[in-house]
Amino acid sequence: MTPRKTAPETTHLRFDIVLARQVALYVMTELGEENLNESFAQVCNYLSEDAARHSRKSNHPKLFDPVGLDHLARKYLAGYRQSIFPSVPGTQPDDLVGLVMQAAYGYTPEETERIKFEHRHAMIAENCVGALLERYLESVLRTNGWHWCCGNFVKAVDFVRRGNDGKWQALQIKNRDNSENSSSSAIRHGTEIEKWFRFFSRTGKTNWENLPEFMCGYGLSESDFLGFVKSYLLRQKQVRSSTPPTT
Repeated sequence: MTPRKTAPETTHLRFDIVLARQVALYVMTELGEENLNESFAQVCNYLSEDAARHSRKSNHPKLFDPVGLDHLARKYLAGYRQSIFPSVPGTQPDDLVGLVMQAAYGYTPEETERIKFEHRHAMIAENCVGALLERYLESVLRTNGWHWCCGNFVKAVDFVRRGNDGKWQALQIKNRDNSENSSSSAIRHGTEIEKWFRFFSRTGKTNWENLPEFMCGYGLSESDFLGFVKSYLLRQKQVRSSTPPTT
């Protein structure tokens, strides 16, 4: 078996964006995604200037180590390629939930069984929306100088861009206004990370008219997002239907 190729062994004592681009190009070319190497290099560049944003792992790869950069590039690509599609429910509903629904709302046993089944589907679908929102924004923002922090090695930030003044602009995306706990919110305290959410949980309205100023002018909207989601899920469904089952 031929061992997996890795980037050349050349160690630097500080972050070198040229090296990051070279490693990324090596990995992305090998795996067929050459267009991602600049975004990966810029995300690493951002991390090199704000180490607090690196995910908390004691053994995380060093940004100036080509072997570490190779590892991160593969994580980045895996995150980018991850398919977003509702899965088959893997948990079982609590029978007591049906009893409470029948007593409180007057549902019949047959209705509660159907609702419990549909509720699991709805919960799984809702969990996909946040990931779909990030992927939609990436499809628009990358052509405007933004870089998606996919791959789960950047903490509390989803997109970064170097502004004209040389400073980084960092953006955290949430689908709903109530989808963040206090510990997650505390991570942004005292930083310049901008947060934006799409959906108001109490009113059911969307929040596109309140995009941060530096996200305006790109044509981002709810209707465009819905069109993106429909097209994306249709493509994923076609891929899944044409993929032979594993044995």
